[in-house]
Amino acid sequence: MAVFVCTQCGAEREGRCKPQKCACGAKGSFVKKEEEKK
Repeated sequence: MAVFVCTQCGAEREGRCKPQKCACGAKGSFVKKEEEKK
């Protein structure tokens, strides 16, 4: 699973595919968040 962050409001969503729309109303604003290696 990947974590995606909205570039407009900073909301994070987890999933296999990039979300199309954010709760803030922005479309196509998600970018993949780089996970920190432990």
